[in-house]
Amino acid sequence: MCYILFVLLVLLNIYDTYSTYTLFNSGMPVEYEFNPVVRFLISMFGQFVGIITLKVIALLLFLYFLLRNNTERLWNILTAGLILSVSCYTTTMYFINYPAMLLLSGG
Repeated sequence: MCYILFVLLVLLNIYDTYSTYTLFNSGMPVEYEFNPVVRFLISMFGQFVGIITLKVIALLLFLYFLLRNNTERLWNILTAGLILSVSCYTTTMYFINYPAMLLLSGG
């Protein structure tokens, strides 16, 4: 189950990166980014690197604990964290990024 959730989280992060980068390149101000850490990283490193930096770090941490898993308690914590992350990303994609991308495409 954890591996499926991790793959889903990676796919959601790819779509989030694509849609966020596309929206910023279409003229949306960076101030519309909800995550203050990502806003800071964008101001420091530019749009693309700023967007992917935090995502890569978070995904690598999940992957590290997923591959290093050696106890049932860690497995349960990891599963809960993945479920929470996938839920948050799905909600964000459905209610924020997807409608914004539709508006951008004229649909």
